[in-house]
Amino acid sequence: MLESKIRNYINYLGDYEYMAEVVTSPSVVDTLINSLQSNNSEIIGDTCLFIRDFVLICSRNDTCKQSWDSELESAIIPVLEHLLSANNHFIRTTVVYTLGKTCSYDSVPVMLDTFYQLRDRDPILLPRLVGELFWLGVENSWEILESMVLSNQYTTRWAVVEILQGFNYDSQEGEEDFLILQKFYAQLRLDAYPLARSQAEYQYQILNLQRRNHQENISKSDYRKQRKGLKKLEPCLSFSHIASRFRHYMYEHNLYTYTIKELQNFIERYLAEIS
Repeated sequence: MLESKIRNYINYLGDYEYMAEVVTSPSVVDTLINSLQSNNSEIIGDTCLFIRDFVLICSRNDTCKQSWDSELESAIIPVLEHLLSANNHFIRTTVVYTLGKTCSYDSVPVMLDTFYQLRDRDPILLPRLVGELFWLGVENSWEILESMVLSNQYTTRWAVVEILQGFNYDSQEGEEDFLILQKFYAQLRLDAYPLARSQAEYQYQILNLQRRNHQENISKSDYRKQRKGLKKLEPCLSFSHIASRFRHYMYEHNLYTYTIKELQNFIERYLAEIS
């Protein structure tokens, strides 16, 4: 059965012949679409894994490239875009990752619309969603972060700090980017929520050290010493850590969606446990 072959691909990772056999099957389009529309997060996850790897090898396998360009892309991408509105956090996360890794540039408007719909409803998704939007070259990208910084939800503002962590002072446009990041950090270092504030302070000091290292050519030993000295600023809990714990909690309790109140209650309970 073709669906089983797609789901079993995890046991044949990177096998060109295995993928080519699947995509040249007469019913592959219908099977992929049916799997994506199954409303089963595990089936959708396995299917998206196959799609991502399949698109990745297209540049190295003519059979796969022809199949994607001629038939699969136009049929599959709209289904993935529709799943961005699924009432399931795990499905949305998988789909966002898949659209990004398949370089679906035409999906940016739909993904951007999804961002504004979910900005204050699914903050756990935001680092992944914003990361893929940046990867796909969304226009006015900094406006996305600005809207998050201005959110009334501390979980959304805290998510911005996590996103900013992905920027380092190591590009030719380092100073220009630094000034933009500095503006965001200036706001977040004064945030009303203590953990967002402390993580922002820690990350800003690291970024500033990277900048000084670039400008002053600090010796490796001094840089390591100063970087080690910043460890005292490291917060007890980061957004990525709480996001990971909360996803695990959702999975254990068979939860596929959540409210902001449920997330905030979880954070409060977790902080009480570790304090």
